[in-house]
Order: sequence, then structure tokens, then C-alpha cells
Amino acid sequence: MTETLRRTCRWLVALSPLAIVIAAWGQSSSSQIGREVAIPIHLQDSEEFTIPKAQLIQFGAQLFNAKFTVQEGAGRPRSKGTGAPISDPSSPLVFPRNFDRISSPDANSCSGCHNAPVSGAGGDRVTEVFVLAQRFDHLTFDHSDGISTRGSVDESGKFVTLDNATNDRKTIGMNGSGFVEMLARQMTADLQAERDATPPGNSRQLRSKEVSFGILTHNVDGTWNTSQVQGLAFDALPPDVQNDLIEFLKSLQVLPPGSKSLVVDEHGNPKDWPPSAESSEDER
Repeated sequence: MTETLRRTCRWLVALSPLAIVIAAWGQSSSSQIGREVAIPIHLQDSEEFTIPKAQLIQFGAQLFNAKFTVQEGAGRPRSKGTGAPISDPSSPLVFPRNFDRISSPDANSCSGCHNAPVSGAGGDRVTEVFVLAQRFDHLTFDHSDGISTRGSVDESGKFVTLDNATNDRKTIGMNGSGFVEMLARQMTADLQAERDATPPGNSRQLRSKEVSFGILTHNVDGTWNTSQVQGLAFDALPPDVQNDLIEFLKSLQVLPPGSKSLVVDEHGNPKDWPPSAESSEDER
């Protein structure tokens, strides 16, 4: 054995324990090797009430600008962009079908589209939303694909084109939307608490954030008189108005008509729609 070979063997023997330690550390659950996440630490429930407002806003900005990865849940292999299950469960939206600029998913982050003139605002024409195209699993315009709303055929069985498969719109500005949503949640919680504190045979002035919503009466027989309420709660609306409202809200979410029972999560599991206040809190 030559001196050079002996020296090499001695170095290999010396480095072997170190290599074993590094390999074991890399396989540890706490290791960062091979981990690709945009947000390594998330806020826990109710933590948003304890941290300073400036820090909370900063964390929200991090979420908005984060380029999420598959390791932290990016993608929706078994649901359409509308929330409905995909038309062909045998062909989930995984690579290379996991990205489609027209029928979405079409971005890695919120700021990928909402970035003009600053993050959270509107967007350029190149980031516009292709409304209605999201009802397709993966829009391809492939005439060999005859499955309805899978990639080429619409609900009537006709092949679609780029002109009639979608109705695109500009990316809207979202600055301040989070505060508006939280205000609505807080006001809803206030009004629900006032309702629950009204015993049968009594009436109560509904008020939240210095805004009056009229008078709610709890009848002796347990029913509610909402004739003097301003800004009726959803459950108090007539059934036909409820359905119209649901369809309108679904149009804002690009959900197809009649899809109330067809909304699923990214894995194809059914979800309640419209979401209840409890489910909204659970998903926060």
C-alpha cells in the first residue's frame, strides 16, 4: 500500500463518525435539511389577541408575500378552483397538472398577483383572474378529452375556447380588507351575544361598534320577531332570498350555481358552505 493510499484511508476512518452524525442529524424530525417552507412558525389560536398590533400586521404581510410550498399545503390535488371536487378523481392535480395559468392554481403567493403599486394592492393585466375557467379541473382545450369540465368540454358537452371558457377580470386591490373582515366578525359576535341574552317575552336594541341594527323581539313561544331589525341576519331572511344571497356569494368566489353541497377541501373532503362562524374560527 502506498503512503498516499494509507493517508487517504486514515482520513476516511477519521471522518466516518462525523459523517454518521451528520446523516443522523439530517434525518431528525427537527432538522432543517430538505425542509422548504415559507412560514416556519405560525400563530396559534388566540395569539393574535396578545401580540402588538404592529407585529400582527407584519406577520400578515409575511403571509401575504410568502411563496408557499407543497410541504406546507400548497396545491389542491382533488378540488377545483371553485371549491367543487374535480370532475375526474382518477387524475388528481399533481405534477405536471398541478399548475395552470388559466384554470389555476396560477400563483405561489398572494403578492404574486396583488403587487401594484405595492403588495396587497391591485395587479397588472398579466395577473388578471380568469373567472369561470376555474370550474375546469385543468383547462387544456384538448379535443380528445370528452369529460365534462375536466379540460376541454363545458357543462353542455361543447368544446370550449379561450374566448368562451372564461370571463377574465382585473386583480383587485385588497389593502385594508383584513381589518374590514375582522370588524364584521366582531360585530357579528356582538349581535349574536345580544340575541342569546334576550329571553322569551323580551326585546333588545341591537347595537355594535356604535351602529344600530334596530330592535329584536323574542316572542313568548320562542320564535323571533325581526320586523324592526335593520340589516337582517342570514337565518332570518326568507328561503328564496337566502338562496339568492348564496348564489351571489358563490359568484364572488367563482363557485358554480347549485354547488352548495359540492364544496370540498384540497383533498376532496366535503366542507360546509356557507361556512359557519365556528368553522371560520377553526380554519384561521
